[in-house]
Amino acid sequence: MTPAYTRFAAWSLAALFAFGILTLWVRDRWALAIFHSGVLLTTLIWSWLNLWFRGSVRFHPVLLPLAAIPLCGLLQILTGLTVFPWATSESVIEWTATLAAAFLFLQALASFSLRSRLENALLLFSTAIAVLAIFHLFTAQGRFLWIFDTGYVTEVLGPFVYRNKYAQFAEIAFPLALWRAIADHRRAPLFLTSAALIAAGVVAGASRAGAAFLLAEIAAVLLLAARRQALSLRAAALSGLSALAAVSLWGAVVGWDFFWQRLTGIDPLQDYRWPIMASTFEMIRQRPLLGYGLGTWPTVYPQFATFDIGVFVNQAHCDWLQWTAEGGLPLLAAFIAIPALLLKRLLHSVWGVGFLTVLAHAALDYPFHQLPAFTTFLLCAALLAAEDRTGI
Repeated sequence: MTPAYTRFAAWSLAALFAFGILTLWVRDRWALAIFHSGVLLTTLIWSWLNLWFRGSVRFHPVLLPLAAIPLCGLLQILTGLTVFPWATSESVIEWTATLAAAFLFLQALASFSLRSRLENALLLFSTAIAVLAIFHLFTAQGRFLWIFDTGYVTEVLGPFVYRNKYAQFAEIAFPLALWRAIADHRRAPLFLTSAALIAAGVVAGASRAGAAFLLAEIAAVLLLAARRQALSLRAAALSGLSALAAVSLWGAVVGWDFFWQRLTGIDPLQDYRWPIMASTFEMIRQRPLLGYGLGTWPTVYPQFATFDIGVFVNQAHCDWLQWTAEGGLPLLAAFIAIPALLLKRLLHSVWGVGFLTVLAHAALDYPFHQLPAFTTFLLCAALLAAEDRTGI
């Protein structure tokens, strides 16, 4: 029996995740401060109550590499290795909050019923965000809830002010909806509609990488489902065609024109992320073992920049390279260890392939940088998938 205080803590975290996602557009510090303070306070209260009632504590090896990240930043500050102590201290706070959320989430996920309710809440929330994102894109002119100015006019999909960020959110939720459509035949049309709506936001936002990854997720979910004998190969093929038809239909509703224009307008030589990545490689070559300090990439990059287009380059557009540049090879090893420790369970859950997809997308973008609340959400969603022992 899950203690009442654990259930309360789990739903408090879920509410904080919803708050964190819905305030991603906020540039001021208050939104992130509320999120981090809420996570740390909830973890502290749970720990005190668990000690008072002599409850048990669950441990998972994935907590070790997660703990190594803020410890790495703290070590960089104490030894003077970071070139920007303030930025590194900010990253230490952010990753400490992420570690606290992961620890607390693991305590709640021991309960099958609570885990199932959290998955349902994730799917419902993701579908609502998808609908909001589509309406926002076409009618809100960059204003969140049609009221609050986000600072942008185009590419605003609900709380996401950049198409690829919504796509990465979709990459987590889309496999869950698709897997539910396969596992629950009675409500398959409902879940398939949810999956199509989530994917339609990617099409409307015209994220090329996002669309490619969603197509890969359809194949991965069907193959993993067939491997688990949840459906035959013939049924897998039919399910795949149904999913493609649903996505195509809703894609037509939101319009394929803009997506097609971006797809046919690709010019790899004009993509600035490649020289940015090349500069990041040079940063790594200079400090391969120690790095420049967590959170310091935007500060150090101008020293290695090979071009200037007159705008501020905020991220490396490759999380894996940026982690290595900021914390050296030890930090890269910690980030590799996280999916390695969860891999078997993520694949067994089927929908956990979404987190692996986001990690692949991180080689071309920065889902784990710039928006700390989003990072915490992605990692806790991965833990939820990894603890899904039934997949239904």
